[in-house]
Amino acid sequence: MICRALGRLAHPRIGVQLPPRRWIQIGPNTVRLGMVIDHKGEPQIVESKDHGGTGRGQAVVKLNLRHAATGVRSQVRFRGSDTLELMKLVQNKYQFLYTEGNKAHMLNMQSFEELAMDMDTFEGAKDKIAFLEDGMEIIVQSLEPEPGPISWRLPSRYTFKVKSVEARLAKDKGATYSPATLENNARVSVPDFIKPGDSIVVDLDKTAYVGRG
Repeated sequence: MICRALGRLAHPRIGVQLPPRRWIQIGPNTVRLGMVIDHKGEPQIVESKDHGGTGRGQAVVKLNLRHAATGVRSQVRFRGSDTLELMKLVQNKYQFLYTEGNKAHMLNMQSFEELAMDMDTFEGAKDKIAFLEDGMEIIVQSLEPEPGPISWRLPSRYTFKVKSVEARLAKDKGATYSPATLENNARVSVPDFIKPGDSIVVDLDKTAYVGRG
């Protein structure tokens, strides 16, 4: 029987108790999007970063954070000399099943448990969601033991089938790439020798053509 773990992030849980352990210490300038930091005893996901001028003679880094359990967003300013505690994430492979409303449903490829996660927990630019395909292997990141799954992302590379390639005008004959539509209706530029029905590999971090599939 498939066990459903639906909407684990839909119900706020205030004051998640973090287990006593030593996190990796980093500076605000080295923080990357998608990292999880321990801020005032709470797990916070970094959604964006901005170098916002100076404060008292020191460079200031503004981080837009989302609480890993409650989803509450906040903006926090740090000095460049501050130290942050980076929390270790557990990464598990899941198979994408389908979307329903604001939920993405996926299957754990080891336990075969089904999980539904909010679409706003997707890690990456929202336009990348167009590349989702039934059966695609995706990565779910978790903080264990609590609050569990906190975000999910696409694989770094994936093979797609081309549905159509846009014909170039005569004046564009100097171009070497043409816009193509994949079978999932996502769009990517491909070399002129790629034809409908071909399989191609796409770098999903850059949403760019890599080679034939």
